[in-house]
Amino acid sequence: MSGLTQRDFERLLEFRVTLRRFQRWSEDQAKAAGLTHVQHQLLVAIKGHPGGQPPTVGDLAGYLLLRPHSAVELVDRAEDAGLVERIPDPVDGRVVRVRLTAGGEEVLQKLTGAHLDRLHELAAVLDEFVTKHNGEQPLYRNTIQRATRSRRRFCSGWPSWRSVCSFAGMLASPASRNRTDAGAAVGSRPPPRPRA
Repeated sequence: MSGLTQRDFERLLEFRVTLRRFQRWSEDQAKAAGLTHVQHQLLVAIKGHPGGQPPTVGDLAGYLLLRPHSAVELVDRAEDAGLVERIPDPVDGRVVRVRLTAGGEEVLQKLTGAHLDRLHELAAVLDEFVTKHNGEQPLYRNTIQRATRSRRRFCSGWPSWRSVCSFAGMLASPASRNRTDAGAAVGSRPPPRPRA
């Protein structure tokens, strides 16, 4: 890309540091509540799943950007901890869905208020980042417009569980950590090394 300035990189660093601080804070909050940060993201994904039915393990793997077997292991551990339970789909008995238990719901409710407040702070930083770029770099114009619309939808009131779920997925995305780290975070083994 041409036309990038030192200030562009400084702003990008500022945003990434702010995003990482939020992620670290979120991990600390989850730990204080007796959860791993991935268990917290799991609970948010279950609660934020749209529609009238709880999500399947496949849905959860998609939200959390995990391989299916890693999602199964995560659900197994959350079920052992009394946070979630598996239930059969009422229409298709082959499908298993995952819902929060009363204990999972309680811990999620405790964590969510503070997270929403912090997300609003993060959105303000994003807004400032986008505003500083608005009109300065034609290269960013479309990205800025999309980000601004997304930020406005997110901050136009109390965000929905789906917004929080999407944001949690963004934090776990390969842009912030690679898939091996995400799998390791839920207890899966690292991929085997290639043989020489």
